Amino acid sequence: MFDLWLTPWRATLSLTAATLETMMAAQKSMAMLAPMGTVEPVTENKLRDAFHVAADVNLRRWEDTAGAIQNLPNWYHEMNRMPGNLMTDWFDAARRAPKA
Repeated sequence: MFDLWLTPWRATLSLTAATLETMMAAQKSMAMLAPMGTVEPVTENKLRDAFHVAADVNLRRWEDTAGAIQNLPNWYHEMNRMPGNLMTDWFDAARRAPKA
């Protein structure tokens, strides 16, 4: 039960760390393109390196997202295995129940 309470906190902490890492990677890749005090043209190699840094961070974020989804409780995954119209039919039946 305690783990259930910590899950949102861990998710927020993970998201904050991921955002910080992404922003630092973006800053680093931009700094690689045009170092301070220089007016050098952007070369293909610098642009490729910046793209690879951003792509690596993006893949790590998707890996974290997949891990978070996989670690959700079993009842959450059961809802995804239900027929598509089950929840809408249940909701419609509850909303359209005859009023006394």
